[in-house]
Amino acid sequence: MSKITYEPISAKDALKQIKDLCSIMVDLAYSSIIFEDKDLAEEVKELRDLVVHLDYLLIMSLEVAVRDGRDAQATLPLVVLGQASKDIANSATDIANVLIKGFVIHPTIKELSQKVARDLMRGEISEESILKGYTVAEVVEKMNYSIVIFAIRRSGKWLIIPEKDMALQAGDIILASGSSSGISLLKLLVGGSVEEISPPEEEDEDIDHQIITENIVDYLIALKDTSEVMVDLAYGAVLYNNKELAQLVSNMEKRVDTIRNKAEIAILKLAKSSSEDITSLQGLLRTIEATENISDSANQIAKIVLTEIPSHPIIELVIGESAESIFEKVVEESSPLVGKTVPAGNYLDEFGIRVLAIKRKGGHYFKPRRRTKIRAGDTIIFTGLRDACTAFQKREEEAVEEKEAKLEATKKAAEQVVDKVITEVVEEATDAVAKEVSKKAAVEIAPKVIERVSEKVTQKTITKAASEVTEKVTEEMVKKLAKEVAKETIESVEPEQLRANKKEVKKALEDAVEAAAKKSLAEAKKDVVQAAKESAEEKIEEKSATVYKKAEKAATEMAAKEVESIVKETIKVDAERAAKRAAAEAIKEVHVVESPEKIVKDASKDVAISAAEKAAEKVVERTGKRVAAKAAEEVASEVVENEITKVATKAAKEVVKEKVKEVIEKEVKEVAKKAAEEAAEKVSKTE
Repeated sequence: MSKITYEPISAKDALKQIKDLCSIMVDLAYSSIIFEDKDLAEEVKELRDLVVHLDYLLIMSLEVAVRDGRDAQATLPLVVLGQASKDIANSATDIANVLIKGFVIHPTIKELSQKVARDLMRGEISEESILKGYTVAEVVEKMNYSIVIFAIRRSGKWLIIPEKDMALQAGDIILASGSSSGISLLKLLVGGSVEEISPPEEEDEDIDHQIITENIVDYLIALKDTSEVMVDLAYGAVLYNNKELAQLVSNMEKRVDTIRNKAEIAILKLAKSSSEDITSLQGLLRTIEATENISDSANQIAKIVLTEIPSHPIIELVIGESAESIFEKVVEESSPLVGKTVPAGNYLDEFGIRVLAIKRKGGHYFKPRRRTKIRAGDTIIFTGLRDACTAFQKREEEAVEEKEAKLEATKKAAEQVVDKVITEVVEEATDAVAKEVSKKAAVEIAPKVIERVSEKVTQKTITKAASEVTEKVTEEMVKKLAKEVAKETIESVEPEQLRANKKEVKKALEDAVEAAAKKSLAEAKKDVVQAAKESAEEKIEEKSATVYKKAEKAATEMAAKEVESIVKETIKVDAERAAKRAAAEAIKEVHVVESPEKIVKDASKDVAISAAEKAAEKVVERTGKRVAAKAAEEVASEVVENEITKVATKAAKEVVKEKVKEVIEKEVKEVAKKAAEEAAEKVSKTE
């Protein structure tokens, strides 16, 4: 390292160069050991020397500017930031030294190129590559900033942080980092050879050895990704003077210490294996130690905020003008970010923006994990290339504007279909509710009505049926008896006596018999009717369940129908009013572009049903039950009367026939014959 002499340089320029160099040195260091490139490792050492040189110039520049204790305190954050950044450069050099000092690179390190949050690649531009002739800035822009070309090897020399206007040439070897999709595309576009990291040849390893190796890879990934996120978060904490972010860095540092301990224990376990190269394990330990030291440096930067040392305006300028920007954003409801899942340090999308931390409403900043979904209202800390950040923010604004325009159009469309959709919704809701409450009311009332009707109608109907059957059967049997007796009487007397006016004679005899028979049966009728009633009652007792069930069904249906018509018309007003109010609120709060009809229907359906149900309950209590009872009673009375009449008539008819026949044989027949003879004699005398 050359002799340090004072050179006039602004603190801002010195710090900006230091930060930009440090931001790329970790990737360079890891690239050197992953791709086993000693020239690249030497470049890391040279960059470290440059950072040290700049840090000395920074300190000397600040010493010249300090006039008193107040100035000394004000510039302290700049000194700490410079020292911590220099420590990061030293740690990156320690990683590169693993290769320079001859340690064998352990296979687990090579697996990092495509497993860490930022994929690494090394490839050569071919003569046929479409990238040939494009500048570094043009390539990055065309790939939506999803990759960073941080070094180019040309004519045997590495060019670190190449100029944006540097055009790519055939034979250039590029080093790049970026999202998985961005790096995969870049590998295709270079057209030449891309150095792929092949997994080590499989050997006969026991299961424990394989598990330990896999664990070490996971620990390395966690250490590298977490330490890099910590550095970015620490700068963000200083930029925004945010204690929450600073505390998050401090908490993550403890986590890194734990991971380092676990990794070292796993490496010591591997050392027991005879197949392991001790120097490769030693190099692995040094890589882990250096990576953990980077997290310590990040913690030192964060302590600027935690110790409540006032930030210096230069820091904001340095971070604001650095190659990579850090910014804070509140996610709007219309943002395409809503619902995305991005772990800390990983790329958010094609713009190469990485998420560092998220803060929920009313909560604290936290490190997002694989299942953490971004929500509207979240405050997110991002990092990325300045141009990427600008493009990303522009796209966010355009996306939000576009979505808001679509939402506004959706709202207007929804307002236009409100009346039509509400009419359909209310019709459907009131129809369903009216049917349900009407059926419920009818089912509740019908059994009570049947009980009342059965007591009122049954006995009366039985008595009526028994009397009617007795009258009818008696009439039929008396007429039959009259004809038989009249015929016998005519045949028993001299034909000559009755030859003239035979029809009139027969009619006279039949009338006489009927009159006598009816008179004779008059007393017996009461007993016949009673017997008919008893028979009918017995039969009805057997059939009562069927009769009343049929009556209850008819009563329930009629009651439900009557109540439904009243309820449906009455509840429509309440349901429509509530549905329109809910639809109006939903249209105001629309945040998803979808069918206008669906918006109105989804918002109003349940509300309409709820309002209809409440209104229906009142209608049923106020009017419905009375209407149901009346309708049910009318139908039930009719059904019970008809069914009981059928059963009673059938049962009574058999008994009445038997009883009347018995009375006729015992009491009436002789009286009838005598009446016929007397009538015949009277006719004979007349003639």
